[in-house]
Amino acid sequence: MAFGRNDRVANLVAEVLIRITAFGGTAMIVERKTSRTESRGMAGLNVIEKQCVWMQAGIINFRICEKNYDCFHCPFDRAMRVAMEAQNPLTGIKRPISWAQKMRKTYPGAEKPCIYYLNGRVGPPGNCPRDYQCEDCPLEIELGYRSVQRSIEAARYAAELDKSHRINGFQVVENECVWMKAGIVSFRLCDNNYDCYHCEFDRSMRHAMEEKKTGEIQSSEPTAGAPKIGAASNPCIYHLSGKSDAPIECSRAYECYRCPVHRTLSKAIEVKPTPMKRPPSKTVCGFEVADGYYYHFGHTWVQVLHGECVRVGVDEFVDRIFGAADILDLPLPGALLKQAEVGCMMTRDDHRAPVLSPLTGRVLAINEKAVKQPEIVQEDPYYEGWLFQLEPSFLKLETQGLYTGQHTFEWIERENQLLLKLLGPSYEKLAATGGKIIPDLIGNLPEIGWDALVATFLRTRV
Repeated sequence: MAFGRNDRVANLVAEVLIRITAFGGTAMIVERKTSRTESRGMAGLNVIEKQCVWMQAGIINFRICEKNYDCFHCPFDRAMRVAMEAQNPLTGIKRPISWAQKMRKTYPGAEKPCIYYLNGRVGPPGNCPRDYQCEDCPLEIELGYRSVQRSIEAARYAAELDKSHRINGFQVVENECVWMKAGIVSFRLCDNNYDCYHCEFDRSMRHAMEEKKTGEIQSSEPTAGAPKIGAASNPCIYHLSGKSDAPIECSRAYECYRCPVHRTLSKAIEVKPTPMKRPPSKTVCGFEVADGYYYHFGHTWVQVLHGECVRVGVDEFVDRIFGAADILDLPLPGALLKQAEVGCMMTRDDHRAPVLSPLTGRVLAINEKAVKQPEIVQEDPYYEGWLFQLEPSFLKLETQGLYTGQHTFEWIERENQLLLKLLGPSYEKLAATGGKIIPDLIGNLPEIGWDALVATFLRTRV
Protein backbone atom coordinates (compact mmCIF):
# COMPACT_ATOMS: atom_id res chain seq x y z
CA MET A 1 0.00 0.00 0.00
CA ALA A 2 2.83 2.36 0.81
CA PHE A 3 4.36 1.64 -2.56
CA GLY A 4 1.04 2.50 -4.27
CA ARG A 5 0.81 5.82 -2.43
CA ASN A 6 4.34 6.65 -3.54
CA ASP A 7 3.31 5.98 -7.14
CA ARG A 8 0.38 8.38 -6.81
CA VAL A 9 2.62 11.04 -5.31
CA ALA A 10 5.08 10.53 -8.14
CA ASN A 11 2.29 11.06 -10.68
CA LEU A 12 1.17 14.26 -8.96
CA VAL A 13 4.64 15.83 -9.14
CA ALA A 14 5.29 14.76 -12.74
CA GLU A 15 6.69 17.38 -15.12
CA VAL A 16 8.27 19.29 -12.20
CA LEU A 17 10.55 21.96 -13.56
CA ILE A 18 13.71 22.52 -11.50
CA ARG A 19 15.67 25.65 -12.12
CA ILE A 20 18.83 26.46 -10.20
CA THR A 21 19.98 30.08 -10.29
CA ALA A 22 22.91 31.76 -8.59
CA PHE A 23 21.25 34.39 -6.39
CA GLY A 24 23.63 36.00 -3.93
CA GLY A 25 25.81 32.87 -4.01
CA THR A 26 22.92 30.62 -2.88
CA ALA A 27 21.36 27.95 -5.11
CA MET A 28 17.58 28.26 -5.42
CA ILE A 29 15.27 25.45 -6.55
CA VAL A 30 12.02 26.44 -8.22
CA GLU A 31 9.29 23.87 -8.70
CA ARG A 32 6.52 24.16 -11.22
CA LYS A 33 3.13 22.85 -10.16
CA THR A 34 1.57 20.30 -12.50
CA SER A 35 -1.74 20.92 -14.20
CA ARG A 36 -3.27 18.16 -12.06
CA THR A 37 -2.24 19.96 -8.87
CA GLU A 38 -3.37 23.33 -10.24
CA SER A 39 -6.81 21.95 -11.09
CA ARG A 40 -7.39 21.46 -7.39
CA GLY A 41 -7.38 25.25 -6.85
CA MET A 42 -10.53 26.82 -5.52
CA ALA A 43 -12.78 28.63 -7.98
CA GLY A 44 -11.94 32.32 -8.16
CA LEU A 45 -8.52 31.87 -6.58
CA ASN A 46 -6.50 30.87 -9.64
CA VAL A 47 -5.14 34.36 -10.42
CA ILE A 48 -1.49 33.33 -10.09
CA GLU A 49 -1.78 29.74 -11.34
CA LYS A 50 0.70 30.41 -14.11
CA GLN A 51 3.14 32.44 -12.11
CA CYS A 52 6.55 32.89 -13.67
CA VAL A 53 9.35 30.68 -12.31
CA TRP A 54 11.13 33.86 -11.17
CA MET A 55 8.06 34.72 -9.08
CA GLN A 56 7.97 31.18 -7.65
CA ALA A 57 11.62 31.61 -6.70
CA GLY A 58 10.74 34.75 -4.76
CA ILE A 59 13.06 36.90 -6.87
CA ILE A 60 10.35 39.10 -8.41
CA ASN A 61 7.06 39.96 -6.76
CA PHE A 62 4.64 39.39 -9.64
CA ARG A 63 4.72 38.09 -13.19
CA ILE A 64 2.47 35.65 -15.10
CA CYS A 65 4.13 33.22 -17.53
CA GLU A 66 3.26 34.09 -21.13
CA LYS A 67 5.30 31.34 -22.82
CA ASN A 68 3.70 28.20 -21.33
CA TYR A 69 6.90 27.67 -19.32
CA ASP A 70 9.05 27.57 -22.46
CA CYS A 71 11.78 29.51 -20.66
CA PHE A 72 14.36 28.76 -23.32
CA HIS A 73 12.54 31.01 -25.81
CA CYS A 74 11.44 33.65 -23.26
CA PRO A 75 13.25 37.04 -23.61
CA PHE A 76 12.32 37.99 -20.04
CA ASP A 77 13.94 34.81 -18.71
CA ARG A 78 17.12 35.49 -20.70
CA ALA A 79 17.31 39.07 -19.43
CA MET A 80 16.71 37.99 -15.84
CA ARG A 81 19.48 35.37 -16.07
CA VAL A 82 21.83 38.15 -17.18
CA ALA A 83 20.73 40.20 -14.16
CA MET A 84 21.33 37.27 -11.81
CA GLU A 85 24.71 36.57 -13.38
CA ALA A 86 25.68 40.21 -12.74
CA GLN A 87 25.51 39.46 -9.01
CA ASN A 88 27.89 36.53 -9.32
CA PRO A 89 30.18 37.22 -12.29
CA LEU A 90 32.38 34.21 -11.59
CA THR A 91 29.81 31.65 -12.70
CA GLY A 92 31.54 31.10 -16.01
CA ILE A 93 28.26 31.27 -17.93
CA LYS A 94 28.54 32.97 -21.31
CA ARG A 95 26.38 36.10 -21.41
CA PRO A 96 23.93 36.86 -24.21
CA ILE A 97 24.80 39.54 -26.72
CA SER A 98 24.60 43.02 -25.16
CA TRP A 99 22.31 45.80 -26.36
CA ALA A 100 25.28 47.80 -27.72
CA GLN A 101 26.55 44.76 -29.66
CA LYS A 102 23.05 44.19 -31.02
CA MET A 103 22.84 47.81 -32.20
CA ARG A 104 26.29 47.65 -33.84
CA LYS A 105 25.23 44.51 -35.64
CA THR A 106 21.93 46.07 -36.74
CA TYR A 107 23.58 49.33 -37.92
CA PRO A 108 27.05 48.34 -39.22
CA GLY A 109 27.52 51.47 -41.36
CA ALA A 110 28.48 55.02 -40.44
CA GLU A 111 24.86 56.04 -39.73
CA LYS A 112 24.07 54.83 -36.21
CA PRO A 113 20.78 56.17 -34.77
CA CYS A 114 20.77 57.19 -31.11
CA ILE A 115 18.45 55.15 -28.86
CA TYR A 116 16.75 58.36 -27.71
CA TYR A 117 16.14 59.35 -31.33
CA LEU A 118 14.48 55.97 -31.97
CA ASN A 119 12.30 56.52 -28.89
CA GLY A 120 11.31 60.01 -30.08
CA ARG A 121 12.92 61.83 -27.15
CA VAL A 122 15.36 63.83 -29.32
CA GLY A 123 14.93 65.21 -32.80
CA PRO A 124 17.05 64.91 -35.96
CA PRO A 125 19.81 64.29 -36.89
CA GLY A 126 19.83 61.80 -34.00
CA ASN A 127 23.10 60.07 -34.87
CA CYS A 128 25.30 58.32 -32.29
CA PRO A 129 28.95 59.46 -32.69
CA ARG A 130 30.22 57.08 -29.97
CA ASP A 131 29.47 53.69 -31.54
CA TYR A 132 26.99 53.03 -28.70
CA GLN A 133 29.52 53.64 -25.91
CA CYS A 134 26.85 55.45 -23.90
CA GLU A 135 28.49 55.64 -20.47
CA ASP A 136 30.05 59.11 -20.82
CA CYS A 137 27.55 60.51 -23.33
CA PRO A 138 26.00 63.83 -22.13
CA LEU A 139 22.66 62.81 -23.65
CA GLU A 140 22.65 59.51 -21.75
CA ILE A 141 23.58 61.27 -18.51
CA GLU A 142 20.76 63.81 -18.95
CA LEU A 143 17.98 61.52 -20.27
CA GLY A 144 18.99 58.11 -18.95
CA TYR A 145 20.85 58.68 -15.71
CA ARG A 146 18.99 61.73 -14.42
CA SER A 147 15.90 59.77 -13.36
CA VAL A 148 18.07 57.13 -11.65
CA GLN A 149 20.04 59.86 -9.89
CA ARG A 150 16.86 61.53 -8.65
CA SER A 151 15.55 58.17 -7.42
CA ILE A 152 18.72 57.73 -5.38
CA GLU A 153 18.49 61.25 -3.98
CA ALA A 154 14.80 60.74 -3.19
CA ALA A 155 15.69 57.60 -1.20
CA ARG A 156 18.46 59.40 0.66
CA TYR A 157 16.26 62.43 1.36
CA ALA A 158 13.44 60.21 2.63
CA ALA A 159 15.89 58.37 4.88
CA GLU A 160 17.11 61.65 6.38
CA LEU A 161 13.55 62.92 6.82
CA ASP A 162 12.41 59.71 8.50
CA LYS A 163 15.53 59.13 10.58
CA SER A 164 13.90 60.56 13.72
CA HIS A 165 10.99 58.10 13.35
CA ARG A 166 13.10 54.95 13.10
CA ILE A 167 13.05 52.28 15.79
CA ASN A 168 16.41 50.95 16.91
CA GLY A 169 16.96 47.34 15.94
CA PHE A 170 14.81 47.52 12.79
CA GLN A 171 17.31 48.87 10.27
CA VAL A 172 18.29 45.56 8.66
CA VAL A 173 17.36 46.67 5.15
CA GLU A 174 18.74 50.19 5.49
CA ASN A 175 20.88 49.74 2.34
CA GLU A 176 18.22 48.02 0.28
CA CYS A 177 18.65 48.17 -3.50
CA VAL A 178 16.46 50.64 -5.39
CA TRP A 179 14.86 47.66 -7.18
CA MET A 180 13.85 46.31 -3.78
CA LYS A 181 12.51 49.75 -2.77
CA ALA A 182 10.44 49.76 -5.98
CA GLY A 183 8.98 46.34 -5.09
CA ILE A 184 10.41 44.62 -8.20
CA VAL A 185 12.79 42.21 -6.44
CA SER A 186 12.06 40.64 -3.07
CA PHE A 187 15.46 41.15 -1.47
CA ARG A 188 18.78 42.70 -2.43
CA LEU A 189 21.17 44.99 -0.57
CA CYS A 190 23.07 47.70 -2.44
CA ASP A 191 26.78 46.91 -2.69
CA ASN A 192 27.71 49.87 -4.90
CA ASN A 193 26.88 52.86 -2.64
CA TYR A 194 23.77 53.64 -4.73
CA ASP A 195 25.89 54.31 -7.81
CA CYS A 196 23.29 52.69 -10.06
CA TYR A 197 24.82 54.12 -13.22
CA HIS A 198 27.87 51.86 -12.87
CA CYS A 199 25.97 48.90 -11.39
CA GLU A 200 25.83 45.84 -13.67
CA PHE A 201 22.80 44.50 -11.81
CA ASP A 202 20.88 47.75 -12.35
CA ARG A 203 21.67 47.82 -16.07
CA SER A 204 20.61 44.20 -16.49
CA MET A 205 17.39 44.76 -14.55
CA ARG A 206 16.49 47.79 -16.67
CA HIS A 207 17.10 45.67 -19.74
CA ALA A 208 14.88 42.94 -18.25
CA MET A 209 12.09 45.45 -17.63
CA GLU A 210 12.29 46.72 -21.22
CA GLU A 211 12.05 43.13 -22.46
CA LYS A 212 9.03 42.67 -20.22
CA LYS A 213 7.29 45.77 -21.59
CA THR A 214 7.99 45.50 -25.30
CA GLY A 215 10.31 42.63 -26.18
CA GLU A 216 12.01 44.85 -28.77
CA ILE A 217 13.18 48.44 -29.13
CA GLN A 218 10.33 50.51 -30.52
CA SER A 219 11.07 53.01 -33.23
CA SER A 220 9.26 56.33 -33.18
CA GLU A 221 9.98 59.10 -35.66
CA PRO A 222 9.42 62.64 -34.34
CA THR A 223 6.66 64.48 -36.14
CA ALA A 224 7.97 67.08 -38.58
CA GLY A 225 6.61 70.56 -38.17
CA ALA A 226 5.00 69.83 -34.77
CA PRO A 227 4.01 72.97 -32.83
CA LYS A 228 6.57 74.14 -30.29
CA ILE A 229 4.48 73.86 -27.15
CA GLY A 230 6.38 74.03 -23.89
CA ALA A 231 7.58 76.10 -20.98
CA ALA A 232 8.09 79.76 -21.82
CA SER A 233 10.67 80.40 -19.08
CA ASN A 234 12.28 78.91 -15.98
CA PRO A 235 11.58 81.48 -13.24
CA CYS A 236 12.86 80.98 -9.71
CA ILE A 237 9.90 80.32 -7.42
CA TYR A 238 11.27 82.67 -4.76
CA HIS A 239 11.72 85.49 -7.26
CA LEU A 240 8.06 85.04 -8.27
CA SER A 241 6.99 85.42 -4.65
CA GLY A 242 8.94 88.67 -4.29
CA LYS A 243 12.21 87.65 -2.61
CA SER A 244 14.72 90.30 -3.66
CA ASP A 245 17.77 88.13 -2.95
CA ALA A 246 16.55 85.28 -5.19
CA PRO A 247 17.77 84.84 -8.80
CA ILE A 248 15.36 85.62 -11.63
CA GLU A 249 15.88 82.32 -13.46
CA CYS A 250 16.19 78.80 -12.03
CA SER A 251 19.47 77.19 -13.11
CA ARG A 252 18.89 73.80 -11.42
CA ALA A 253 15.92 72.38 -13.36
CA TYR A 254 13.70 72.93 -10.28
CA GLU A 255 15.73 70.53 -8.15
CA CYS A 256 15.20 72.92 -5.25
CA TYR A 257 16.62 70.49 -2.72
CA ARG A 258 20.04 71.14 -4.34
CA CYS A 259 19.71 74.93 -4.34
CA PRO A 260 21.48 77.08 -1.70
CA VAL A 261 18.82 79.79 -2.17
CA HIS A 262 16.11 77.29 -1.22
CA ARG A 263 18.05 76.14 1.83
CA THR A 264 18.45 79.77 2.92
CA LEU A 265 14.89 80.97 2.32
CA SER A 266 12.91 77.87 3.21
CA LYS A 267 12.96 74.72 5.26
CA ALA A 268 12.32 71.11 4.33
CA ILE A 269 8.63 70.43 3.73
CA GLU A 270 7.21 67.35 5.41
CA VAL A 271 4.59 66.11 2.98
CA LYS A 272 1.25 65.45 4.66
CA PRO A 273 -1.83 63.86 3.05
CA THR A 274 -5.21 65.61 3.16
CA PRO A 275 -8.66 63.97 3.30
CA MET A 276 -10.57 63.55 0.04
CA LYS A 277 -13.28 66.10 0.81
CA ARG A 278 -13.99 69.74 0.00
CA PRO A 279 -11.10 71.69 1.54
CA PRO A 280 -11.38 74.85 3.65
CA SER A 281 -9.96 77.92 1.93
CA LYS A 282 -8.64 81.42 2.51
CA THR A 283 -9.12 84.54 0.38
CA VAL A 284 -5.95 86.21 -0.91
CA CYS A 285 -6.41 89.39 -3.02
CA GLY A 286 -9.92 88.23 -3.92
CA PHE A 287 -8.84 84.73 -4.97
CA GLU A 288 -9.74 81.56 -3.06
CA VAL A 289 -6.75 79.41 -2.02
CA ALA A 290 -7.40 75.90 -0.68
CA ASP A 291 -5.74 74.98 2.63
CA GLY A 292 -3.40 72.00 2.75
CA TYR A 293 -2.66 71.99 -1.00
CA TYR A 294 0.71 72.54 -2.70
CA TYR A 295 0.90 75.07 -5.58
CA HIS A 296 3.09 75.13 -8.66
CA PHE A 297 4.18 78.43 -10.19
CA GLY A 298 2.18 77.51 -13.32
CA HIS A 299 -1.01 77.82 -11.21
CA THR A 300 -1.67 74.12 -10.75
CA TRP A 301 -2.30 72.59 -7.34
CA VAL A 302 -1.43 69.23 -5.77
CA GLN A 303 -3.55 67.44 -3.18
CA VAL A 304 -1.68 64.54 -1.56
CA LEU A 305 -4.14 61.69 -1.00
CA HIS A 306 -1.38 59.35 0.15
CA GLY A 307 2.28 58.74 -0.71
CA GLU A 308 1.47 56.94 -3.96
CA CYS A 309 -1.37 59.12 -5.27
CA VAL A 310 -1.99 62.85 -5.68
CA ARG A 311 -4.67 64.91 -7.39
CA VAL A 312 -3.84 67.77 -9.71
CA GLY A 313 -5.97 70.74 -10.77
CA VAL A 314 -5.76 74.44 -11.67
CA ASP A 315 -6.31 77.21 -9.12
CA GLU A 316 -9.00 79.91 -9.06
CA PHE A 317 -6.55 82.55 -10.25
CA VAL A 318 -6.33 80.85 -13.66
CA ASP A 319 -10.07 80.15 -13.76
CA ARG A 320 -10.91 83.84 -13.24
CA ILE A 321 -8.48 84.97 -15.95
CA PHE A 322 -9.26 82.44 -18.68
CA GLY A 323 -12.87 81.56 -17.87
CA ALA A 324 -14.43 78.18 -18.64
CA ALA A 325 -12.65 76.08 -21.25
CA ASP A 326 -14.50 74.59 -24.21
CA ILE A 327 -12.20 71.55 -24.40
CA LEU A 328 -9.91 69.88 -21.85
CA ASP A 329 -7.16 67.70 -23.31
CA LEU A 330 -5.97 65.55 -20.40
CA PRO A 331 -3.17 62.96 -20.52
CA LEU A 332 -4.10 59.30 -20.95
CA PRO A 333 -3.86 57.00 -17.93
CA GLY A 334 -0.39 55.47 -17.91
CA ALA A 335 1.26 58.52 -19.47
CA LEU A 336 4.46 59.76 -17.82
CA LEU A 337 4.54 63.48 -17.00
CA LYS A 338 7.52 65.57 -15.90
CA GLN A 339 7.58 68.47 -13.50
CA ALA A 340 7.57 71.92 -15.16
CA GLU A 341 6.73 70.39 -18.57
CA VAL A 342 3.34 70.55 -20.29
CA GLY A 343 0.90 68.09 -18.74
CA CYS A 344 -2.46 69.04 -20.27
CA MET A 345 -4.18 71.61 -22.50
CA MET A 346 -7.15 73.94 -22.10
CA THR A 347 -8.84 75.29 -25.25
CA ARG A 348 -11.33 78.13 -25.61
CA ASP A 349 -12.54 79.70 -28.86
CA ASP A 350 -9.66 78.02 -30.75
CA HIS A 351 -7.14 79.53 -28.32
CA ARG A 352 -4.96 76.99 -26.53
CA ALA A 353 -3.43 77.23 -23.07
CA PRO A 354 -0.80 74.58 -22.22
CA VAL A 355 -0.66 73.83 -18.48
CA LEU A 356 2.54 72.65 -16.75
CA SER A 357 2.58 69.51 -14.64
CA PRO A 358 3.46 70.29 -10.99
CA LEU A 359 5.12 66.90 -10.40
CA THR A 360 6.84 64.04 -12.19
CA GLY A 361 4.86 60.82 -12.25
CA ARG A 362 2.56 58.43 -14.04
CA VAL A 363 -1.10 59.28 -14.67
CA LEU A 364 -3.44 56.97 -12.77
CA ALA A 365 -6.83 58.44 -13.74
CA ILE A 366 -8.46 61.50 -15.28
CA ASN A 367 -11.63 63.35 -14.27
CA GLU A 368 -14.08 62.18 -16.94
CA LYS A 369 -16.73 64.54 -15.58
CA ALA A 370 -14.46 67.52 -16.18
CA VAL A 371 -13.73 66.33 -19.73
CA LYS A 372 -17.46 66.16 -20.49
CA GLN A 373 -18.31 69.35 -18.57
CA PRO A 374 -15.21 71.62 -18.59
CA GLU A 375 -17.12 74.41 -16.86
CA ILE A 376 -16.94 72.59 -13.49
CA VAL A 377 -13.20 73.36 -13.41
CA GLN A 378 -14.10 77.04 -13.13
CA GLU A 379 -17.11 76.51 -10.85
CA ASP A 380 -15.42 74.21 -8.32
CA PRO A 381 -11.65 74.19 -9.04
CA TYR A 382 -10.48 72.62 -5.75
CA TYR A 383 -12.90 69.69 -5.48
CA GLU A 384 -15.18 68.55 -8.31
CA GLY A 385 -13.02 70.29 -10.92
CA TRP A 386 -9.77 68.32 -10.41
CA LEU A 387 -8.01 67.25 -13.63
CA PHE A 388 -6.09 64.00 -13.10
CA GLN A 389 -4.57 61.72 -10.48
CA LEU A 390 -0.85 61.03 -10.53
CA GLU A 391 1.48 58.45 -9.03
CA PRO A 392 4.40 60.75 -8.13
CA SER A 393 7.96 59.60 -8.76
CA PHE A 394 9.79 62.03 -6.46
CA LEU A 395 7.11 63.41 -4.16
CA LYS A 396 9.30 64.42 -1.20
CA LEU A 397 11.92 66.05 -3.42
CA GLU A 398 9.69 67.87 -5.90
CA THR A 399 7.31 69.31 -3.30
CA GLN A 400 10.32 71.39 -2.18
CA GLY A 401 9.76 73.35 -5.41
CA LEU A 402 6.07 74.03 -4.70
CA TYR A 403 4.42 76.76 -2.65
CA THR A 404 2.67 75.98 0.63
CA GLY A 405 1.40 77.99 3.58
CA GLN A 406 2.63 81.57 3.82
CA HIS A 407 4.73 81.22 0.65
CA THR A 408 1.51 80.58 -1.31
CA PHE A 409 -0.08 83.81 -0.04
CA GLU A 410 3.04 85.87 -0.91
CA TRP A 411 3.13 84.36 -4.40
CA ILE A 412 -0.59 85.02 -5.11
CA GLU A 413 -0.19 88.63 -3.95
CA ARG A 414 2.77 89.04 -6.31
CA GLU A 415 0.83 87.47 -9.22
CA ASN A 416 -2.11 89.79 -8.54
CA GLN A 417 0.18 92.83 -8.68
CA LEU A 418 1.57 91.60 -12.01
CA LEU A 419 -1.95 91.15 -13.39
CA LEU A 420 -3.00 94.65 -12.35
CA LYS A 421 0.03 96.14 -14.12
CA LEU A 422 -1.02 94.35 -17.32
CA LEU A 423 -4.53 95.79 -16.98
CA GLY A 424 -3.28 99.36 -16.55
CA PRO A 425 -3.16 102.19 -13.95
CA SER A 426 -6.93 102.40 -13.44
CA TYR A 427 -7.05 98.80 -12.22
CA GLU A 428 -4.09 99.34 -9.89
CA LYS A 429 -6.07 102.17 -8.23
CA LEU A 430 -9.15 99.95 -8.04
CA ALA A 431 -7.17 97.29 -6.18
CA ALA A 432 -6.32 99.81 -3.46
CA THR A 433 -10.05 100.11 -2.73
CA GLY A 434 -10.41 96.34 -2.29
CA GLY A 435 -11.87 95.67 -5.74
CA LYS A 436 -11.69 92.14 -7.17
CA ILE A 437 -10.79 90.90 -10.63
CA ILE A 438 -13.95 90.04 -12.53
CA PRO A 439 -14.55 86.40 -13.51
CA ASP A 440 -13.71 85.49 -17.12
CA LEU A 441 -11.29 88.36 -17.55
CA ILE A 442 -10.22 87.44 -21.09
CA GLY A 443 -13.86 87.14 -22.17
CA ASN A 444 -14.61 90.67 -21.00
CA LEU A 445 -11.27 92.25 -21.98
CA PRO A 446 -9.98 90.33 -25.02
CA GLU A 447 -7.64 93.20 -25.89
CA ILE A 448 -5.24 92.06 -23.15
CA GLY A 449 -4.24 89.20 -25.39
CA TRP A 450 -4.63 85.46 -24.79
CA ASP A 451 -1.00 84.56 -25.59
CA ALA A 452 0.32 87.28 -23.26
CA LEU A 453 -1.70 85.91 -20.35
CA VAL A 454 -0.63 82.33 -21.11
CA ALA A 455 3.06 83.28 -21.19
CA THR A 456 2.84 85.50 -18.09
CA PHE A 457 0.88 83.27 -15.70
CA LEU A 458 0.89 79.71 -17.07
CA ARG A 459 4.57 80.21 -18.10
CA THR A 460 4.00 78.32 -21.36
CA ARG A 461 3.96 79.14 -25.05
CA VAL A 462 2.07 77.85 -28.07
